[in-house]
Amino acid sequence: MTTDTFAAIIAFGLGLIFGSFATVVAHRIPRHEGIVTGRSKCPSCGHEITAVENIPLISYLLQRGRCRHCGARISPRYPLIEVTTALLFLAAVIRYEVGVQAVVYAAFFWVLVVLTAIDLEHKLLPNRIVYPSFVVGSIALVVLAAIDGEFDRLPDAALGVAVFGGFLFVVAFIAPAGMGGGDVKLAFVLGEFLGYAGGLGIVLVAMFMSFVLGALIGIVVMIVTGGSRKMQVPFGPFLAAGTVFALMWGRPVLDAYLDTL
Repeated sequence: MTTDTFAAIIAFGLGLIFGSFATVVAHRIPRHEGIVTGRSKCPSCGHEITAVENIPLISYLLQRGRCRHCGARISPRYPLIEVTTALLFLAAVIRYEVGVQAVVYAAFFWVLVVLTAIDLEHKLLPNRIVYPSFVVGSIALVVLAAIDGEFDRLPDAALGVAVFGGFLFVVAFIAPAGMGGGDVKLAFVLGEFLGYAGGLGIVLVAMFMSFVLGALIGIVVMIVTGGSRKMQVPFGPFLAAGTVFALMWGRPVLDAYLDTL
């Protein structure tokens, strides 16, 4: 087994574990519950989930998506979050190789998964997650720059904050009904990580993809559900998706676009 294969397997496995924790955080934070103490329970019968019943993905498959105690169906969102987190951890290792930067961006991806899950269910991006993410993320990027000796990337991170966050702030100011405050705060965090990773160009790719995905999927949702233009569709998941796309494939997309000019 090669080192890269071993690292990929470890990243995927850790992603499943942290993905399981992400489901706990996404469930408890909006309900103002503690995320460290207290075992998870079946929402139908209140049965405390044992360690054997809580093995990421495997338990869900072995139990055929049902509670072993009462037989109630378990939402597929749980294994979906676990697998998504695992794939993003794997993506971090593939994109940044094994090292501190892969760890930092894997943690960043984990935060995006949690926020996406919460926003889809509650149309909310909690300050309890967004604010600490910005502060801790800033410290992590400074440490990363110090380790790699690349302090010149920090101004790009600051520029990303100003451009992405500033743009959404202006949009929210002009059309407050169409852009929530949580989206604006999240944009500051996204801009920081995008700017550090690839400069202004990657920030712009993420912004473009976020709005394109939001428009396209929003139209599809309205058609399927028969909703009106005033129907609220959370924008946080599209910001997260556009950011991941830009971090993984933004550079070749940007180069291809610039080659056409």
